[in-house]
Amino acid sequence: MKSILIALAILSCLFSMVDAQSNPHYMTTDPAVREMLISMNMPRTTGGSSFTSMTADPAVREMLISMNMPRYVGSVPPEIIAGTWLLNLSGGEYIELTLQQSGAAIFGKGTLTNSTLSQAAFASGSVSGTSLNLEIVPESATELYAISIDISSLPYKGTYVVFLADSGMQTGTLVASKVAANG
Repeated sequence: MKSILIALAILSCLFSMVDAQSNPHYMTTDPAVREMLISMNMPRTTGGSSFTSMTADPAVREMLISMNMPRYVGSVPPEIIAGTWLLNLSGGEYIELTLQQSGAAIFGKGTLTNSTLSQAAFASGSVSGTSLNLEIVPESATELYAISIDISSLPYKGTYVVFLADSGMQTGTLVASKVAANG
């Protein structure tokens, strides 16, 4: 009889926890988690369109997280990233990219030029807060440039790592600028 009462008490507690968490107004008691949940539901806009609709959709958010792509549900600064960017790398490379933006997702193409060669390059990445993070692969596909640019103030500065096909790696700094749009 005592074990039945204990089992009923445990079931009662479990049912009340499930009921509380299914309540749309339920907030966890951990302040850090509560702040994160609140910030994830903050409305954000880019230009005239709202980014909230895409990231507020729980199905899209869960799909991106399950695909290990949480960076695409990040915050988007009020600046529009789309446009032509020029990157001057400390290793002597020069990259010109025309970037597109869809919420926090960034993608585009351009050219990568060094002292001996100019070739097409393809970029993808994301923007979160004051960081523009790009991965750029030149047409030769023999290297990968992982770039992080601080877009909080001019001049835009950043760092990069070049992963080489022979397992080598190079690091450096960069200065970036966005070309003003005509019109």
